[in-house]
Amino acid sequence: MRPLLLSGFGTSLRVNGRTLEIDWRSEGRREAYRPQQLPFDSVVVDSLTGSVSFEALRFLAIHDLPVTLLRWNGTVLSTILPRGPSNGALRVAQVEAYGDPDRRLKIAREFIREKIAKTVSLAERLSETLPVSPDPVREEVDSPQGTSLNDLRVYEARVAQAYWKEFARAVESLWPKSGFVSRRSPQRSWNNSAADPTNALLNYGYSLLESTCRSAIVSVGLLPEIGFLHEVAPSKLPLAYDLQEPFRWLVDLSVIEVLRDGKLDRKKDFIVTENYHVRLRPSAAKALIDRFSANMNRKVAVGGRNYSFETLVSETARKLARHLTAPKLPLDFAYPFAADEAGYVGSDLKERVASLTLAERKAAGISKTTWHYIRKRAAEGKPLRLYGKVAEKLR
Repeated sequence: MRPLLLSGFGTSLRVNGRTLEIDWRSEGRREAYRPQQLPFDSVVVDSLTGSVSFEALRFLAIHDLPVTLLRWNGTVLSTILPRGPSNGALRVAQVEAYGDPDRRLKIAREFIREKIAKTVSLAERLSETLPVSPDPVREEVDSPQGTSLNDLRVYEARVAQAYWKEFARAVESLWPKSGFVSRRSPQRSWNNSAADPTNALLNYGYSLLESTCRSAIVSVGLLPEIGFLHEVAPSKLPLAYDLQEPFRWLVDLSVIEVLRDGKLDRKKDFIVTENYHVRLRPSAAKALIDRFSANMNRKVAVGGRNYSFETLVSETARKLARHLTAPKLPLDFAYPFAADEAGYVGSDLKERVASLTLAERKAAGISKTTWHYIRKRAAEGKPLRLYGKVAEKLR
């Protein structure tokens, strides 16, 4: 995953001759790329002003690059996707499965099962370096799931409520002034109306994930308007929201890593509207996109092969398509959890690492090899990961 972010005042995209030209007028910089030499695989437009020429859209379409337009609050407004296969039989099977309560519940359970499995795994991993306890989440996971689709949704909501309480503890420890409480307030959901920077980051990250899911769905010939866990509704794409569920933890992890880095400033990196909604400035958006892209590009071993998480999103869509046309095939969206980067540290601990003396290293019981490695990474300004025991020794 290598998205190109178009943000800022007056940003433009056009073709000059056979070259795609990108002009960030507010930043005073330009980039140009020839056909088949693009370093990005998608385009995210997060700018209220600017222009894209028809020829530039054609250039992107020829290269099969999806374009995602975001609203002011970071949610997806629209997407321009490469044309997918036209598979009438698959779409008929999708509609038939939606109309069968038992099949629909079975598919919805698989989406939730994998989402909750990864939620627990992430809570466990975060607890290694942050004041997070996975126990309340596990308790809700062990509670009854019920026998209906509505029961399943209520069950998932209980698990989510316990998870977000622990997630809030992690945010509080990393950025006490963030103001994050939960994903909902007594008045309204913050999913689309973030009132604090953390929720704004989460919204933006989920929009990036939604764009990836939309592309995966279209690429296999499924209808994004027909989902299984989420209800069909006007102007909604339920299947895109279904497909997000097993991968939402990657956004949560990315937000934690951005906060852990300690470089965001509430005034410099975020905007507060007259309605007290918070949105990201280009600097915060870029920090999140860089971290989310790095996580989506990481690979895990599945069935003897290595897959990036972005590829696993597409593979999950293909598994669903195969199951819809051949219901007797087993349905299994499981994949390995891998969040090694949850141990990345912020700038405060990086400074401690950079100043660590030989005597302090010996007193803390840190090996010579580890000492050389972490000091080099800190001095070069590169992302620094510390495992729980090493981080505790430094503290």
